Amino acid sequence: MNLLKILDGTPEPSIIDLDLGEINYSGDYELPTPMYEFQKELTDQIVSLHYPDILKYCEANDTRDLIVKSLEICIENCMLVCTHPYLLINHYMPKNLSMKEMPNKLAETSGKFNVLRDLMNVIISNTKQRPKHIGIVMNNNGKFFDLVEALLLGCNGNKIVKRYVGNNVQRESKKASRNSGTPMDMSGSPTTIHLLPGDGKIQRDQDRLGLVKFDALIVFDGYVDTDSEFFQQIRTQNRRGECIIVRLVPMKTIEHCKLYYKNNAGDDDYIYKLISSIVCLRDHIGTLQPDVFPIYNQKLTYLSHKFFDDVFKSSARIADFPAWPLPALPRIPKFNAIDVERSLLTEVHFHYTPYDSTEFINEDPEKPRTGSRPSFYETRRLESAYITNPLKNSFTQLSGIYAGTGEEHASATNTSILTHKLILQMNEAFLSLDRAEEEVQSYEKYNEEENQERKIGRREREMRITVSKIFNDVDHAQSRINSASKWTIKKAEQAESVKDEIRVADEKISNFITDNKIDNEQTRQYIQNQLEIWDLQTKVKTLIAKIQSKNEEKNFISNEYQQCLESIKNSETEIENQKTKIQDSKRKYSELLEAEEHEMENFHAKKKDLINQIKEERLQNESLKFKLNNAFKFLKDTSHLKKRKGRGSTPIK
Repeated sequence: MNLLKILDGTPEPSIIDLDLGEINYSGDYELPTPMYEFQKELTDQIVSLHYPDILKYCEANDTRDLIVKSLEICIENCMLVCTHPYLLINHYMPKNLSMKEMPNKLAETSGKFNVLRDLMNVIISNTKQRPKHIGIVMNNNGKFFDLVEALLLGCNGNKIVKRYVGNNVQRESKKASRNSGTPMDMSGSPTTIHLLPGDGKIQRDQDRLGLVKFDALIVFDGYVDTDSEFFQQIRTQNRRGECIIVRLVPMKTIEHCKLYYKNNAGDDDYIYKLISSIVCLRDHIGTLQPDVFPIYNQKLTYLSHKFFDDVFKSSARIADFPAWPLPALPRIPKFNAIDVERSLLTEVHFHYTPYDSTEFINEDPEKPRTGSRPSFYETRRLESAYITNPLKNSFTQLSGIYAGTGEEHASATNTSILTHKLILQMNEAFLSLDRAEEEVQSYEKYNEEENQERKIGRREREMRITVSKIFNDVDHAQSRINSASKWTIKKAEQAESVKDEIRVADEKISNFITDNKIDNEQTRQYIQNQLEIWDLQTKVKTLIAKIQSKNEEKNFISNEYQQCLESIKNSETEIENQKTKIQDSKRKYSELLEAEEHEMENFHAKKKDLINQIKEERLQNESLKFKLNNAFKFLKDTSHLKKRKGRGSTPIK
């Protein structure tokens, strides 16, 4: 028992309700993963190796093939480090992945592998006891499959790991012996884990894969194209809907950036967006949100009842995806050339400690190494030290400025050493000083006696001005309402006057002959005819409008009638076809009945022949038994006659 570890341990924070701005019900979920310090430092070293090419591309817009190829290599190496450092450092690749300690070592050196192990433990130990099929889709690379399979061998519970590319890390006999030696882990229904290549190039067991119905697919890395035909096929095969997708995405890394900019893959500035994000987010990669720390510290058991109970509750669900209980991935900001240059000129510090290191690091840099300790964390758990700087120099030596008063700092040349880091720190210090001085001046000016005396009066005056403005607005609105009411009344009166004028004009027209006392018969007749013409024109216009309306109705009815006739013809044709099909079906059915009767007759005849043959064979068997018994009896009765006579002695000559 390690008492030091128990005493120094921090209390486990409780899981709080997460503030989810938008809940994900799409069935395509992102599970953020952290990045360990070794991975962060490797990413920084990769960026440093491509320092000149990045500046040429981002500042000078140099798009030569050589520069672009160098940036693509940088992106590729960052992708490998995001998954596991062993994929990049080939000389450190373990030679035997089937060792007992290997799963823990793989999980301790990669944040993604640690999260994958916890996720698979949660899925395997889920309370919904039924056989589950989980697919892990990854890059078609033998190292990927070997490392993931070695990690899964250390997972708890009843599991079966199947890979469709390359050879297994552990022999089948050894796996069987390991499983047989752990009876406590074999309880419950088995969980089958399928390791699948993202490009769909299956090397074995293609027919068995087509019979699998996946409950969930885990997208292991950013090389997998979830829109490909192979991925969509395995997602929907043997199902009425789609299974869920869980993407393992390291926070603010190249995989996060590629997922964020996946819709801009064909743009001209796609590589610029990726490179600028890699450079400017170096000191933020793999940093999870503080709200989810307890969930990851408790090995993702929070997802078991919050999420996977709904996933595995029924196999008949079509498109009802559960809600994702974790917050969505943050957005990636855009960076310009100045941001890239400033980030490249800034040092990024990582407190890296190898997980398998047993070398002793001295507290005094002047003394040589005298021995070895069990590990760094057991001796220096509470300190943060550079493992890459075994001398543990002081801050003045690391920054490059020697301003001490001792003999070792007495030379005048050392006081002139300056670094860009110190310049930035001085700039930040001056900015902080200016800000503090402005705050002090503002505070003193605000607390002057004159301002304090006028503060209450100023507030009262501002309140009165505001109230007067409100009353002015109310009066203005009321005046507008009154003017609108007057305008409405005026327009109504004008409409009434126009109606009266029209009525008076109609009366004048109708009484035109009598009022003017026209005696000429022709003139009277002409006026009457003109009035009748006007009336008839009005009636004709009304009748024409009615006729047009009737014609439109007639045309509509005729079209509907024609469509009904065509529908009737189609229905009759379909009825005839159905009758023909029914007759054919009846004929085929009768033929099947006849064939069945004929087969039954042949069957009964063959059965009768076989029964007769069996009877004959039985009779022959009985007769042979009788003959055999008689032969044994005869041999028994004549056994005394066939005894061999004893041989006498040989005569002596």
